[in-house]
Amino acid sequence: MKKISSVILSLSLTLGLLPATVSAEPFSAQERVIVMFKDKADKSLVGKANGRINREFQHIPALAVSLPAAAVKGLAHNPNVQSIEIDQPVKTEQQNQDWGIQKTNAPSAWASGYTGKGVKVAVVDTGIAAHEDLAIAGGASFVSYTTSYGDDNGHGTHVAGIIGALNNGIGTVGIAPDASLYAIKALDQGGSGYLSDIVAGIDWSITNKMNIVNLSLGTTGDSSALKQVVDKAYAQDILVVAAAGNNGTADGSGDIVNYPARYDSAIAVAAIDSANQRASFSATGAQVEVAAPGVNVLSTYLGNQYVSMNGTSMATPYAAGNLALLKQANPTSTNIELRAKLTGSAIDLGAPGRDAWYGHGLIQAPQAAAPAPAPTEPAPTQPAPTPATATTVTTSKTAYRVGETVVMSVNVKNSSGSPLQGAAVALTLTDPLGRVSSGKAVTGSNGTVAFNFSTTIISVKGTYRVKADVSLSGYSSSTASTSFQLN
Repeated sequence: MKKISSVILSLSLTLGLLPATVSAEPFSAQERVIVMFKDKADKSLVGKANGRINREFQHIPALAVSLPAAAVKGLAHNPNVQSIEIDQPVKTEQQNQDWGIQKTNAPSAWASGYTGKGVKVAVVDTGIAAHEDLAIAGGASFVSYTTSYGDDNGHGTHVAGIIGALNNGIGTVGIAPDASLYAIKALDQGGSGYLSDIVAGIDWSITNKMNIVNLSLGTTGDSSALKQVVDKAYAQDILVVAAAGNNGTADGSGDIVNYPARYDSAIAVAAIDSANQRASFSATGAQVEVAAPGVNVLSTYLGNQYVSMNGTSMATPYAAGNLALLKQANPTSTNIELRAKLTGSAIDLGAPGRDAWYGHGLIQAPQAAAPAPAPTEPAPTQPAPTPATATTVTTSKTAYRVGETVVMSVNVKNSSGSPLQGAAVALTLTDPLGRVSSGKAVTGSNGTVAFNFSTTIISVKGTYRVKADVSLSGYSSSTASTSFQLN
C-alpha cells in the first residue's frame, strides 16, 4: 500500500468579473468579445471590422473575437448581429483545501455493480494531470498557450479524482471509479480562463457525445453564449452539473447562485460538511438543486499527490459521479429522468422539502432493487393470540428550534381502548447522525408516560426518529414510532 501524501491547499479567488453584456462604456483596444449572430456566424463581418477570430463554435451561431474599441459600436448595430458580450474571465469554484464516499452511500452502489462503467464524463476545468490513480479516456485543450489537456493548476485533477479515482487499492477512490474521464482544458495555470473557452469545452462535449459535463467553475455575470450552449447540451440528452458558487454569506441569506449553475438546464450543487451542515461559503438561492460533500475533500492532485480541498467545486463532481452511477443503473433513462432520480433519492436536509441551502438534499448513490420474496406455504392454524397492547408515541410539536425541550408521550391501551397501568416502556431517540439515546419508564394509571429531551446549541439539526417498545405481562409486546425536526 502506498502512502498517501495529503497537503492542505489554501486557495483564494476573486469573482470580480466584468458584466456579460455590452454597456455604454467603450471596449478597450482589441477587447476580447463574443459576437452572437441571429442566424449564421458571419466571419466576413469580423474581418471588415479589423478584428481577429479567436474561436469558432459548432452548435451555436457565435464567434469569439478580438475587436478594436472603435469597431464594436458599428458591429453591434449590424442587422445580422444579435448581441456582443465581453469574453469574461471564469474562475474555479474552490476555497482552500474522504468522508464523502460513505456519506453518499457509494460502496452499496458498487456492491450492486454500479461503478459508472461505460458513462462518459467531461471535466471542463484546468485539465487532468497524469496520475497513478486516474485513467484519462481523452480530451482537448481550448486555452491559447498549449495543445495539451494536462493540468498545470491542480484543480481539474482534484475534481477528476472525486468523480473517478480508480478503486485500485492505493490513494483514494472516486464515487464512480469506472467512469470514462475526459479532460477538457478551458482554464489556465492560475485557474482562470475566458468564457469562450468554457463555451468551446461544452461545444466539444456535445460533438463528442458526452453523457455528463462537470463545471466546477462559475461567474457572476450572465451570458447568452453560455446559456445557449448549456441549453443545447441539455437538449442533446447531456446532464450539465455546475457549482453553485463559493460566494455564500455566513448567515445563508441571499439569492446568489452563480452562472452557469443558475440556468434551468444545469444542476446547481451546494456544499455540505461531514455533519450535514451547509458549508459557510456555499452560495444559496432557489436554483440550488442538490447538496454534496464539499469540505475537506481528499482527492488526486499534481505530482501524483493527494490533497484536501473545500468548495462547491468539490461538491459538483460528487453529484456528477453519482449521476454516472445512475446512468449505468438506468441506461435507457433520459437525462431528465436521471435528474429526477437524483433529486428523488436525496436525503432531505434543513427545512422540509426543497430549500435554498440544500435544494432537495444530500445526494445518494443508487442501489439494486431487492429480489421479490419467494412464495411461502400458508401458515398453520395458530392458537388464539395473547391479548395485545395498543401503543402510540407523539411529540408536543413536529418541529423545534435549538434550545427547546422536546416532550415525547407514550400512551398504552388494551384492545378495548382502556389505559394499561404498569406497562414497561423502552424509548430510543436516534439523531440525524445515527447516534442513539434511550430511556425507560412504567405507565401510570392513565396508561401514559412522558420523556423529555432538552436541545442545546450543540444538538445536531435535522430529523430525529423516536421509537417506543412496550411490554406487559399477559399481553403481547407492541411498538410505535414517530419523528420530529430540529431547526
